Amino acid sequence: MGRLSSRWYMDEGTLYVARFDENGTGVWLPLTPEAVAQDGRTLGSIFGDLSDIILNTRGAADAMGATPMDRPEWCAVSPLNGDVYFTLTNNTRRTEANAANPRIDNDYGHIIRWSEADDMSGFEWDIFVFGSNDSASAEINRSGLTDLNEFASPDGLGFDSRGILWIQTDNGSDVADDTNDQVLGVVPSNVVDAEGNQTTITAENQEMLKRFFVGPNGCEVTGLAFNPDNTAMFVNIQHPGNWPYSADATEVTPAGTSVRPRASTVVIQKADGGPIGV
Repeated sequence: MGRLSSRWYMDEGTLYVARFDENGTGVWLPLTPEAVAQDGRTLGSIFGDLSDIILNTRGAADAMGATPMDRPEWCAVSPLNGDVYFTLTNNTRRTEANAANPRIDNDYGHIIRWSEADDMSGFEWDIFVFGSNDSASAEINRSGLTDLNEFASPDGLGFDSRGILWIQTDNGSDVADDTNDQVLGVVPSNVVDAEGNQTTITAENQEMLKRFFVGPNGCEVTGLAFNPDNTAMFVNIQHPGNWPYSADATEVTPAGTSVRPRASTVVIQKADGGPIGV
């Protein structure tokens, strides 16, 4: 019989936090008793033994100079080159910007990306795409999104086996006035500049980021999965509008049928039975 899945997470290894520097590089900072904090003291002298440090991870990260991020949610690793993508869903309470989180009132969120150094001690990073309303100013809509792919609060994130990155949203903000929560697709390995170097989503390459699926009113789209040959995509629909407790929990369809929106798992397949996204 297997052990409970969470019983041994902190039994071995070293917990690290990340510092994202303005020059597009970063370092991994160990949270160990002997690690030297920014003020010259060791973490052990500030917090106590390793258990105390782990229990005070956020405080220890601050002491080491780690970068505070805008609500990290899901992580995905490219099966093609090992790049790491992370959704930073939003943060409307930020009072100071930093290079990796440059919008103070980040109501829309963004997706950050990094590539590990060979010795795993550091990384190179960029912001792959900024969420935004398509009508926002250039300072906010830094990726130049249009009405065909505007989104807010990237949340779920995953690659399929071919290297397509699928982005799921938990909207909020004024984007919710234009479109429901959704799934977008992009192939990051194809997002390159004129010299063939990997680049980010900009106003010049909008055709690379496509809206694929839109959920019902009031829902969050989450829980991405594929079958082995990528011919079926599974997504979860959380808390669709009017479900389950509101006074108008039932709605009447145009055909006159009374229905109640329900949380569900949706299976998406092509009419010809071929791979999704091709």
